[in-house]
Amino acid sequence: MSTSVKFGALVNPTSRRNLRHPQDISDLVAKGAIIETPASLEEVPAAISRLTAAKLDVLAISGGDGTVLRALTHILANGISENQPALCLTPDGTTNMTAADVGMPSSINTLSRAYELAKSGKGRLITRQTIRLEGVTDKMGSNAPQIGMFFGAIGICRAIAFCRTHLHRRGIVGGVASWLTLTPLLLKNVLSSNEDGVLAGSAMTLNTVDKNGIGHVLDGSYSILMASTLERLALGARPFWGEGSGLPMTVVKAPPPKLLANIGPLLFGRAKRPKEPGYISLKNDFYEIFYTGQVTLDGELYNAEAAQPIRLSAGGEVRFLIP
Repeated sequence: MSTSVKFGALVNPTSRRNLRHPQDISDLVAKGAIIETPASLEEVPAAISRLTAAKLDVLAISGGDGTVLRALTHILANGISENQPALCLTPDGTTNMTAADVGMPSSINTLSRAYELAKSGKGRLITRQTIRLEGVTDKMGSNAPQIGMFFGAIGICRAIAFCRTHLHRRGIVGGVASWLTLTPLLLKNVLSSNEDGVLAGSAMTLNTVDKNGIGHVLDGSYSILMASTLERLALGARPFWGEGSGLPMTVVKAPPPKLLANIGPLLFGRAKRPKEPGYISLKNDFYEIFYTGQVTLDGELYNAEAAQPIRLSAGGEVRFLIP
């Protein structure tokens, strides 16, 4: 990157950090940056269309995971590839798991820092695959495909509900919120009956297909289902260890075998992973899931019905500009 880089930004003015520390965009506009500030998440697609039409080299996204999700969906699901800029993510929302892995570090004036990184030529470009989610319905009743980088179901969605109800409303976010979610929910699951804990089982059938057309079937009661193309999740977790190529997915049977002994290896084990057969990590090109309940993509919640399978596949590659 260099000073000739054409820079633009999508700024969500209603995201948590931007509400507390509004971005000073006047100086960037004076320098020639193209800035869009949609008043709601529903206006993001139109703003993205205008930004990509400007043939930017770098597009900064100032917001949280929900803003990034909508930007990725519009860019990739609508085939905006010819004018696809490199993305520079700034962690300015309530949850910023995507930016924590493929974005800028948390700081004040994140947008100005992103501009300086793009213009200085000191940044690095990395390429990551995304996840395409189909077969679910959002809160507005739409079943359009969505594209993001982290998918979860069952215990993952229960943890999100706990975090939003008990922590986000009190202003507790980030890593502190993650630890304060994980600890009590795990204790509740261990100390109470398996029928009402966060890791209570739900019926699910999972079909997988790899690039050679070879598939596997998992059928039963499960506590956790998660898939991601991020290398590092909240708390620095890396809960994927399947071999081969494709989208990483990890599944935990219900009840989780020897949970207290295996939670560390599951999330952070790297070379030392759970030995019990109830912890399964895969890599495949395509997943078909039959499940009734809520699922999440990058923190947004969707409804699924077993009569219509959920489909996960590669959503397309994206270049990210990072320090």
